[in-house]
Amino acid sequence: AGFLTLGAALENGDIDSVRAFFASEEVGSWKDFSAAGYLLANAFRRNSSTAPDTLPSVKKWKAYTAEVENMTKALKKKDTKKALDSYAVASLALDEYLEKVELPPGKDLLVAS
Repeated sequence: AGFLTLGAALENGDIDSVRAFFASEEVGSWKDFSAAGYLLANAFRRNSSTAPDTLPSVKKWKAYTAEVENMTKALKKKDTKKALDSYAVASLALDEYLEKVELPPGKDLLVAS
């Protein structure tokens, strides 16, 4: 299960499966997704001299990962409500990132999978 499915797990109080997503080293885990997302954000450079942090896609990626970090902090404290709230904000930030890298919103990707 990927990030887009974590909302349902949090709504059901299943913190263990959410934690497993962040702790896993498997393909599709947070570590894998995070690396791929950052690389994709960097792919939108117009020239090699552009600093990655100035790219709109990288800025959106970093905003998204900051929200995910808030979610993981809430998970460490076993605060399901705060984790769910952070997930909602992170999901919106993910959609903004996906728009910058010319992909459909998360809900459309979830339906397609």
